[in-house]
Amino acid sequence: MRIRNYLFQKLKAIVKLYGYEEYDGPLIESLDIYRAKTGEEIVGKQIYSFVDKGNREVAIRPEMTPTVARMVAARMRDLPKPIRWFSIPNLWRYEQPGHGRLREHWQLNVDLFGVKDTKAELEILDLSCNILLGFGAKLGDFKVKISHRKILDAFLQRVLKSNPTQSLEIAKILDKKAKIEEDEFEALVKKVFPSQDDIIKHIETFLKLTKSDIIKVDWLDKEIKEEVQSLLDYLEKADLLQFIELDLSIVRGFDYYTGFIFEIFDTNPENRRSLYGGGRYDNLIGIFSNEELSGIGFGLGDVTLLNFLKSHSLLPSMPCETQVFIPLFDSNSISLQQQIAKHIRTLGISVETGLIESKLAKVLTYAEKKQFLFVILIGEIELQKNEVQIKTMSNRTQESIPVSEIGHYLKNKLNQ
Repeated sequence: MRIRNYLFQKLKAIVKLYGYEEYDGPLIESLDIYRAKTGEEIVGKQIYSFVDKGNREVAIRPEMTPTVARMVAARMRDLPKPIRWFSIPNLWRYEQPGHGRLREHWQLNVDLFGVKDTKAELEILDLSCNILLGFGAKLGDFKVKISHRKILDAFLQRVLKSNPTQSLEIAKILDKKAKIEEDEFEALVKKVFPSQDDIIKHIETFLKLTKSDIIKVDWLDKEIKEEVQSLLDYLEKADLLQFIELDLSIVRGFDYYTGFIFEIFDTNPENRRSLYGGGRYDNLIGIFSNEELSGIGFGLGDVTLLNFLKSHSLLPSMPCETQVFIPLFDSNSISLQQQIAKHIRTLGISVETGLIESKLAKVLTYAEKKQFLFVILIGEIELQKNEVQIKTMSNRTQESIPVSEIGHYLKNKLNQ
């Protein structure tokens, strides 16, 4: 919980710097909202669904985007645009647990609605990078790879001449290309296009296209070329291109992405994997409303973030949040113990009081394990003199302090 609270507090602070407001939604949703746009693999294999007592098909949320789309659609006319929302929901998926992947996890979701221009991509990519930088990451610790779903769609339809079913299958294969062997990749592709001998060559040529190549190809609409150039110009002016590269192998599994998509990868050899990603979804609100509203967003899971921080030694120590311990040596001192604790708490300093009479050796062992900063010792002599001994646990020094000066002493120590 200390680690989770640290992650959540840091994430919220960074996202709020960009003007995003926090929301939440129900843990259980209608299964239909996932059938409408969520990937087939999630709905068919990974979703926790059941029929409730009202005979409705419902599901424990596997992701948050359909929920936020439904919520925005319901209040779209009342909300000032653009809409900047974020949440850190608890999500569930029935899948094989492994490195960076659990059946239950928490995920930061950030969404921006109401901006069609690529300035929205600029903000989302800037925020995505600054999250990792805010945790202490450096240039080179991660890489952002971007693509565009309409570039892939144009290639599949105009170069490969694929039908909708073939296009969907190839997109799925490309999405897992980095996770499978080359022989398996080629076999899967040839299964979709059994009569095209040069299909692998065409795909490999496509995947090697650079940003300058994209502007020149004759099978891509001028509008998409201009979008790519516009975003690259914005990223260059914002000094973000040092983190970002164009990679057409980035597909993203969800069916609702319609434009730019991106994934952020850890560059550490021990954790070389996708950390998180997102993209533009201009048609998602239309599932719940007759009106349209463009959207773009991303999701970052707590498990992959934690793995990244560990792989780059960026996770700080997580000591006990309680700062002061006042043990009980004798029941005669309980009145003074409680008075001191009450006073210190009014100053905003956390205090734990001993409720069991203990010897000094046991007290110090307990204080070490709990990682308290200070231990206030009240013995018979201290009771007679109306003072205490304050032990600083970091260096084992100890000072006699009058009871009336305890609060002032601790505040000075904690502010050093």
